Amino acid sequence: MLRKKWGTKGVVLLMLAMSLVLGACGGSKESNSNQGGANGSEASKELNLATYGVSIGFSKKDGDKLEGYDIAVAEAVADYLGYTKVNWTTADMAGMFGMLDAGKIDTIANQVEANEKRKEKYIFSQTYIYSGAQLIVRANDDSIQSLEDLKGKKIGVDVGTSKEAYLRANDPNNELNITTYEDPSVILNDVALGRIDAYIMDRAGAQLLIDNSGLDLKKAGDPVYTYEEAFPFPNTEEGQKLRDDFDQALQALAADGTLTKLSMEHLKQDVSKAN
Repeated sequence: MLRKKWGTKGVVLLMLAMSLVLGACGGSKESNSNQGGANGSEASKELNLATYGVSIGFSKKDGDKLEGYDIAVAEAVADYLGYTKVNWTTADMAGMFGMLDAGKIDTIANQVEANEKRKEKYIFSQTYIYSGAQLIVRANDDSIQSLEDLKGKKIGVDVGTSKEAYLRANDPNNELNITTYEDPSVILNDVALGRIDAYIMDRAGAQLLIDNSGLDLKKAGDPVYTYEEAFPFPNTEEGQKLRDDFDQALQALAADGTLTKLSMEHLKQDVSKAN
């Protein structure tokens, strides 16, 4: 009866219209399935990180670009875990931990010492930098080999760092003249010019920083203390999950030689293994 009411031409047009509608629906579903992550099955994932951006070899900002071992390791981890974008923010150490506490970033990629004090509040990934606190002095000064030799003298340190906290905790009688700085290059100049007697910094990057400065400086004595550096996370369920993901990635990157390769590329030494 349909043919009498519509006619042959009408039936054909109706069937054509229905096939176009069904085809459009199928096309929409296929298009949606191709959106999202690297494998086309997950939503886009972004990782929010903070760094200082002033440390040669580790985290140095050059214009709009960040480079160094910390940066390269963090981005290798992000790539391994399938993140499609890494958002970087620069701040000093106190500012970075403030952002971590406020949930504005996921972790810090900046030679973060995993000491006992910090472990009271944060959880850490596995170690990716083995280092220590190193004294830097003028090349012609053989009188300084330890903190004991700096009593009554001036020592420079990066503001808000674990090394500043260490100096103050181990100077109960205020025998050290501690001067804090925000720019490491300024500290080196002040040592070279005799304005301060020593600079305490991360051993892993000490020689590289001296070489790049062109100043007449040297490392003095053994490390004041040794430590390991890692990525810190809030001690929450979400933080623990992300820490576990980072550990999985770091283990794989260590096993396939990526960490060693990146360390040699940026630091001319392998800091990814304990000496």
